[in-house]
Amino acid sequence: MATPYSLPLSDRVRALSPSATVAATARAAELRQRGVDLLSMTAGEPDFDTPENIRKAAARAIETGKTRYSLPASGIPELKDAICAKLRKDNELEYDRTDIIVTCGAKQTIFDAVVAVINEGDEAVIPAPYWVSYAEQVRLMGGRPIIVETHPENGYRMTAEELETALSPRTRVVFINSPCNPTGEVYTPDELAALADVLVDRDLVVISDEIYEKILYDDAEHVSIASLHPALRDRTLVVNGVSKAYAMTGWRVGYGAGPTDLIAAMIKVQTQETTNTCTISQHAALEALTGPQESVSIMRRAFQHRRDRMVERLNAMPFLTCRNPRGAFYVFPDVSELFGASANGKTLQTDLDVVEFLMESALVAAVPGSGFGNGKHIRLSYAVSDNHVDLALERIGNALSALR
Repeated sequence: MATPYSLPLSDRVRALSPSATVAATARAAELRQRGVDLLSMTAGEPDFDTPENIRKAAARAIETGKTRYSLPASGIPELKDAICAKLRKDNELEYDRTDIIVTCGAKQTIFDAVVAVINEGDEAVIPAPYWVSYAEQVRLMGGRPIIVETHPENGYRMTAEELETALSPRTRVVFINSPCNPTGEVYTPDELAALADVLVDRDLVVISDEIYEKILYDDAEHVSIASLHPALRDRTLVVNGVSKAYAMTGWRVGYGAGPTDLIAAMIKVQTQETTNTCTISQHAALEALTGPQESVSIMRRAFQHRRDRMVERLNAMPFLTCRNPRGAFYVFPDVSELFGASANGKTLQTDLDVVEFLMESALVAAVPGSGFGNGKHIRLSYAVSDNHVDLALERIGNALSALR
């Protein structure tokens, strides 16, 4: 119920933009609840069930009384050990328990780092397209996002020259996301090495978001920038979690690995925020990291199959151009050729107009690219069933053909 007066909300919250992905997903869910036959391509979560071995581990945790606050609050020791082992095996990175924080999702890991590092007026370099929360979290803490516009000829990956130009004496954070949400692009080892050369002597923190690390296609190789130079490892926060690779989005378990002083500061923030991540979920995450890994490969193969058919069919449609992503589970087609077209008595002028057109004329929900810092594109998730993909593509194709 609305209050009869204006609540004294903070200026920072008033200036904060809601998550474009969360808003689009909620809008799609609302329409479906009203009976609209809408196909949502908005959500950033696998359509698979959490693997059985992980679910059983959570049930065992409940049955054996592991339902209290976790000690320490920053993560149960056995999960921290499993994270250290994973980083050693997969990423050639050595950490101790004191270098690890377990959080309520990778988003909290990033937010706690931003809170710990950013002061009023500090700058954070963010290559665009970027995940929707980076810039808003920086703004919330009084920082200034420095958006680096990347280009299709470079695969929408920030170059060393672009990074060098964006840095200033006020730079405190540089964000790197590979594989990238929303583009699905993956930095090559040589590209990361060039970025590392620029960063290695700088007094700043690199936030390396690696949440889609396990979802790679073709010849793509994941390399953590923290592994490329000892000095850079000491100023990099590696962000990861179990949400995407193990279909555990609702379990809310992420983690960060980094220099002990930074992790200690983030833990201090966490103690005043969430205290600890759900203890039951932590035991499920422990099984995810240490148990059988076949489910990861099964999901990845399914995603690759869907990616292939989506890219091929989108590129065959009028007005659209779609790059072939090598990671994550999104396509990010260029829809700018639609600008100026007339649909439903309205001229399409922006990505928001295109999203609205697809919702009305194709009954397909997408996320506008402007939420990711690129208003010429939209994001479509293929973390949905094969039938869902096929029907959505058919509807989009029919709606676009009618514009000719």
